[in-house]
Amino acid sequence: MYGKCSSLPDAWSVFHDLVHKNAFSCNIMISTLCANGQSAQAIHLFLALASDSVVRPTHVSFVAAKRVLGLFSESLGLESGALEEAFEGERHAMRMNYYPPCPEPELTILDAHADPNGFTILQQDTRVKDGLQIVHCGAWVPIKPLPGAFVVNIGDQLQVLSNDAYKSVEHRAVVNSERTRVSIASFYGPAEDSHIALLAQMVADEAPACFKDSVYGNYLQLFYASKLDGKAAIETVRY
Repeated sequence: MYGKCSSLPDAWSVFHDLVHKNAFSCNIMISTLCANGQSAQAIHLFLALASDSVVRPTHVSFVAAKRVLGLFSESLGLESGALEEAFEGERHAMRMNYYPPCPEPELTILDAHADPNGFTILQQDTRVKDGLQIVHCGAWVPIKPLPGAFVVNIGDQLQVLSNDAYKSVEHRAVVNSERTRVSIASFYGPAEDSHIALLAQMVADEAPACFKDSVYGNYLQLFYASKLDGKAAIETVRY
């Protein structure tokens, strides 16, 4: 998403503050730039993000993601390394999202979708109460940011591997009518050439296999072809 803002330095200071306070010090894949309509200023922001010392190449977020994956495995009654082994490799990326204020926020709601990866660790902006919404019991529910806490969104690959024991989270982002909102997302999932097959331990007479095998790179192509249409992508690999 590209957004217009009135102050480029303000956008950078917001991002810098979030990163510094939360010790996010990983390489960041930036697919979101705060632009004021001029490419030169967009490039300026990108270079600032890439060169600032707070964005240094460490594995803080990566290590945290692997720990969370181990906890998911244990919660399914498996060995802590079961899901990591099933991933057959790993793909990790981070993204900064900048949402400028909009006087008519209902016109700028982003398309609802479930993430195609394993799971996403999200740092929300605690200054804005309503930014992330998820589907719960058929209704959109806002997720209130909690200081010092992260949101973990389950993605499609965990739903597949767990044979529907976990459900990927359909969610959407909304903007605020008065305040800028920033979030930082850390995406963790299989490598693109990984062969994804639901875990045999998750299949039983009362829980028959729900999903076909797939290659994660091919699944990503299906996801992007679905144009963020809710959970349409995962239905393409369901029996």
